[in-house]
Amino acid sequence: MSQEREVSQEMQNAFVDGQLDAADWTALVERMGSDEALRRKVCELRTLKDMVRGAYADARPRRAAPAANRRGWARVAGLALVFALAGWLVHEATDRSHAVAELHGVAANGIVVHVASSRGEVVDTALQEVEDYLHDARAAGRKVRVEIVANQTGIDILRTDKSAYSTRLERLRAAYPNLTYIACNQTADRLREKGVAVRLLPGVHVAPTALDEIVKRMQQGWLYIRA
Repeated sequence: MSQEREVSQEMQNAFVDGQLDAADWTALVERMGSDEALRRKVCELRTLKDMVRGAYADARPRRAAPAANRRGWARVAGLALVFALAGWLVHEATDRSHAVAELHGVAANGIVVHVASSRGEVVDTALQEVEDYLHDARAAGRKVRVEIVANQTGIDILRTDKSAYSTRLERLRAAYPNLTYIACNQTADRLREKGVAVRLLPGVHVAPTALDEIVKRMQQGWLYIRA
Protein backbone atom coordinates (compact mmCIF):
# COMPACT_ATOMS: atom_id res chain seq x y z
CA MET A 1 0.00 0.00 0.00
CA SER A 2 1.57 3.29 -1.07
CA GLN A 3 2.06 5.85 1.68
CA GLU A 4 1.43 8.61 -0.88
CA ARG A 5 -1.89 7.40 -2.22
CA GLU A 6 -5.09 8.28 -0.40
CA VAL A 7 -6.64 5.28 1.29
CA SER A 8 -9.91 4.58 -0.50
CA GLN A 9 -13.29 4.40 1.19
CA GLU A 10 -13.46 0.75 0.12
CA MET A 11 -10.19 0.03 1.90
CA GLN A 12 -11.39 1.81 5.04
CA ASN A 13 -14.62 -0.19 5.01
CA ALA A 14 -12.72 -3.42 4.52
CA PHE A 15 -10.50 -2.57 7.50
CA VAL A 16 -13.45 -1.84 9.77
CA ASP A 17 -15.31 -4.95 8.58
CA GLY A 18 -12.29 -7.20 9.12
CA GLN A 19 -12.00 -8.14 5.45
CA LEU A 20 -8.35 -7.24 4.80
CA ASP A 21 -5.67 -9.86 4.56
CA ALA A 22 -2.83 -9.72 7.07
CA ALA A 23 -0.43 -7.81 4.82
CA ASP A 24 -2.91 -5.04 3.97
CA TRP A 25 -4.10 -4.85 7.59
CA THR A 26 -0.55 -4.35 8.84
CA ALA A 27 0.20 -1.76 6.15
CA LEU A 28 -2.92 0.22 7.03
CA VAL A 29 -2.14 0.10 10.76
CA GLU A 30 1.32 1.48 10.02
CA ARG A 31 -0.21 4.19 7.80
CA MET A 32 -2.64 5.24 10.52
CA GLY A 33 0.20 5.45 13.01
CA SER A 34 1.40 8.60 11.26
CA ASP A 35 -1.78 9.88 9.58
CA GLU A 36 -4.10 11.59 12.06
CA ALA A 37 -6.74 12.44 9.46
CA LEU A 38 -6.97 8.81 8.37
CA ARG A 39 -7.21 7.67 11.99
CA ARG A 40 -10.13 10.02 12.54
CA LYS A 41 -11.92 8.90 9.37
CA VAL A 42 -11.60 5.23 10.23
CA CYS A 43 -12.63 5.82 13.82
CA GLU A 44 -15.74 7.71 12.78
CA LEU A 45 -16.60 5.00 10.27
CA ARG A 46 -16.24 2.31 12.91
CA THR A 47 -18.33 4.30 15.39
CA LEU A 48 -21.06 4.84 12.81
CA LYS A 49 -21.21 1.15 11.97
CA ASP A 50 -21.34 0.23 15.64
CA MET A 51 -24.22 2.66 16.16
CA VAL A 52 -26.14 1.19 13.22
CA ARG A 53 -25.56 -2.37 14.40
CA GLY A 54 -26.59 -1.44 17.92
CA ALA A 55 -29.79 0.22 16.71
CA TYR A 56 -30.85 -2.87 14.81
CA ALA A 57 -29.73 -5.31 17.50
CA ASP A 58 -31.72 -3.76 20.31
CA ALA A 59 -34.49 -1.23 19.74
CA ARG A 60 -35.39 -1.08 23.43
CA PRO A 61 -34.82 2.27 25.16
CA ARG A 62 -31.78 2.29 27.38
CA ARG A 63 -31.00 4.39 30.40
CA ALA A 64 -28.36 6.98 29.63
CA ALA A 65 -24.97 6.29 31.14
CA PRO A 66 -23.81 8.64 33.91
CA ALA A 67 -21.83 11.54 32.57
CA ALA A 68 -18.73 10.39 34.43
CA ASN A 69 -18.77 7.13 32.50
CA ARG A 70 -19.26 8.58 29.03
CA ARG A 71 -16.38 8.64 26.59
CA GLY A 72 -16.56 11.80 24.52
CA TRP A 73 -15.57 12.38 20.94
CA ALA A 74 -12.18 13.63 22.07
CA ARG A 75 -11.43 10.08 23.23
CA VAL A 76 -13.02 8.59 20.14
CA ALA A 77 -10.79 10.70 17.95
CA GLY A 78 -7.77 9.84 20.07
CA LEU A 79 -5.22 7.35 18.90
CA ALA A 80 -5.84 4.65 21.47
CA LEU A 81 -9.54 4.22 20.80
CA VAL A 82 -9.03 4.52 17.07
CA PHE A 83 -6.96 1.39 17.19
CA ALA A 84 -9.33 -0.29 19.57
CA LEU A 85 -11.68 -0.24 16.59
CA ALA A 86 -11.18 -3.79 15.77
CA GLY A 87 -12.74 -6.21 18.09
CA TRP A 88 -10.29 -7.72 16.50
CA LEU A 89 -9.81 -7.20 12.76
CA VAL A 90 -6.77 -9.39 12.32
CA HIS A 91 -7.78 -12.57 10.52
CA GLU A 92 -6.23 -15.92 11.25
CA ALA A 93 -3.46 -15.10 8.84
CA THR A 94 -1.62 -17.71 6.87
CA ASP A 95 2.15 -18.00 7.14
CA ARG A 96 2.30 -16.34 10.53
CA SER A 97 5.70 -17.86 11.27
CA HIS A 98 7.09 -15.98 8.27
CA ALA A 99 6.01 -12.70 9.83
CA VAL A 100 7.70 -13.53 13.12
CA ALA A 101 10.81 -14.62 11.25
CA GLU A 102 11.21 -11.00 10.18
CA LEU A 103 12.93 -10.58 13.55
CA HIS A 104 16.11 -12.03 12.09
CA GLY A 105 18.70 -9.33 11.63
CA VAL A 106 16.35 -6.50 12.60
CA ALA A 107 17.94 -3.45 14.22
CA ALA A 108 15.43 -1.50 16.29
CA ASN A 109 15.17 0.19 19.67
CA GLY A 110 12.01 -1.73 20.41
CA ILE A 111 9.92 -4.54 18.97
CA VAL A 112 6.31 -5.34 19.80
CA VAL A 113 5.29 -8.91 19.00
CA HIS A 114 1.55 -9.44 18.69
CA VAL A 115 0.26 -12.89 19.68
CA ALA A 116 -3.44 -13.37 18.93
CA SER A 117 -3.52 -17.17 18.98
CA SER A 118 -2.66 -19.81 21.56
CA ARG A 119 -1.94 -22.43 18.91
CA GLY A 120 1.22 -24.27 19.79
CA GLU A 121 2.98 -23.72 16.49
CA VAL A 122 2.29 -19.97 16.63
CA VAL A 123 3.42 -19.51 20.23
CA ASP A 124 6.44 -21.82 19.98
CA THR A 125 7.69 -19.99 16.91
CA ALA A 126 7.13 -16.56 18.43
CA LEU A 127 8.89 -17.39 21.70
CA GLN A 128 11.82 -19.03 19.96
CA GLU A 129 12.27 -16.08 17.62
CA VAL A 130 12.06 -13.61 20.50
CA GLU A 131 14.58 -15.57 22.54
CA ASP A 132 16.99 -15.84 19.61
CA TYR A 133 16.65 -12.14 18.90
CA LEU A 134 17.28 -11.12 22.50
CA HIS A 135 20.25 -13.46 22.70
CA ASP A 136 21.79 -12.06 19.52
CA ALA A 137 21.13 -8.46 20.60
CA ARG A 138 22.85 -9.05 23.92
CA ALA A 139 25.81 -10.71 22.23
CA ALA A 140 26.14 -7.75 19.87
CA GLY A 141 25.84 -5.22 22.68
CA ARG A 142 22.61 -3.78 21.28
CA LYS A 143 20.10 -2.31 23.71
CA VAL A 144 16.60 -3.27 22.67
CA ARG A 145 13.24 -3.67 24.36
CA VAL A 146 10.75 -6.34 23.36
CA GLU A 147 7.09 -6.61 24.31
CA ILE A 148 4.88 -9.61 23.70
CA VAL A 149 1.32 -8.32 23.49
CA ALA A 150 -1.41 -10.96 23.71
CA ASN A 151 -5.12 -10.76 22.92
CA GLN A 152 -7.89 -13.02 21.61
CA THR A 153 -6.97 -16.63 22.45
CA GLY A 154 -3.35 -15.54 22.68
CA ILE A 155 -4.09 -14.21 26.17
CA ASP A 156 -4.24 -17.83 27.33
CA ILE A 157 -0.46 -18.03 27.33
CA LEU A 158 -0.45 -15.37 30.06
CA ARG A 159 -3.17 -16.94 32.24
CA THR A 160 -2.33 -18.97 35.31
CA ASP A 161 -5.03 -21.55 34.59
CA LYS A 162 -4.44 -21.87 30.85
CA SER A 163 -0.80 -21.26 30.03
CA ALA A 164 1.33 -24.17 28.88
CA TYR A 165 4.26 -21.74 28.78
CA SER A 166 4.42 -20.32 32.29
CA THR A 167 7.82 -21.85 33.09
CA ARG A 168 9.30 -20.80 29.77
CA LEU A 169 7.92 -17.28 30.04
CA GLU A 170 9.32 -16.87 33.54
CA ARG A 171 12.72 -18.17 32.44
CA LEU A 172 12.82 -15.71 29.55
CA ARG A 173 11.74 -12.80 31.73
CA ALA A 174 14.42 -13.65 34.30
CA ALA A 175 17.09 -13.93 31.60
CA TYR A 176 16.05 -10.77 29.75
CA PRO A 177 14.74 -7.94 31.95
CA ASN A 178 14.13 -5.96 28.75
CA LEU A 179 11.33 -8.39 27.81
CA THR A 180 7.79 -7.49 28.90
CA TYR A 181 4.48 -9.33 28.64
CA ILE A 182 1.29 -7.35 28.01
CA ALA A 183 -2.26 -8.71 28.28
CA CYS A 184 -5.20 -7.07 26.53
CA ASN A 185 -7.72 -5.93 29.14
CA GLN A 186 -10.47 -5.78 26.51
CA THR A 187 -10.02 -9.50 25.89
CA ALA A 188 -9.93 -10.18 29.62
CA ASP A 189 -13.13 -8.18 30.16
CA ARG A 190 -14.92 -10.17 27.47
CA LEU A 191 -13.96 -13.38 29.23
CA ARG A 192 -15.11 -12.00 32.57
CA GLU A 193 -18.46 -11.09 31.04
CA LYS A 194 -18.82 -14.80 30.27
CA GLY A 195 -18.12 -15.68 33.89
CA VAL A 196 -14.48 -16.64 33.35
CA ALA A 197 -12.05 -15.72 36.11
CA VAL A 198 -8.98 -14.26 34.44
CA ARG A 199 -5.82 -14.53 36.53
CA LEU A 200 -2.58 -13.50 34.89
CA LEU A 201 0.90 -14.83 35.49
CA PRO A 202 3.13 -12.85 37.87
CA GLY A 203 4.75 -9.85 36.26
CA VAL A 204 2.29 -9.57 33.36
CA HIS A 205 1.22 -6.00 32.61
CA VAL A 206 -2.18 -4.96 31.26
CA ALA A 207 -3.04 -2.54 28.46
CA PRO A 208 -6.58 -1.22 27.81
CA THR A 209 -6.48 -2.99 24.44
CA ALA A 210 -3.72 -4.76 22.58
CA LEU A 211 -3.96 -2.23 19.79
CA ASP A 212 -3.56 0.62 22.26
CA GLU A 213 -0.20 -0.81 23.19
CA ILE A 214 0.84 -1.70 19.64
CA VAL A 215 0.12 1.75 18.23
CA LYS A 216 1.70 3.52 21.19
CA ARG A 217 4.90 1.63 20.55
CA MET A 218 4.74 2.16 16.80
CA GLN A 219 4.48 5.90 17.42
CA GLN A 220 7.65 5.59 19.46
CA GLY A 221 9.39 4.04 16.48
CA TRP A 222 9.11 0.40 17.51
CA LEU A 223 8.78 -2.34 14.95
CA TYR A 224 5.49 -4.28 14.86
CA ILE A 225 5.70 -8.02 14.29
CA ARG A 226 2.66 -10.26 13.88
CA ALA A 227 3.11 -13.74 15.37
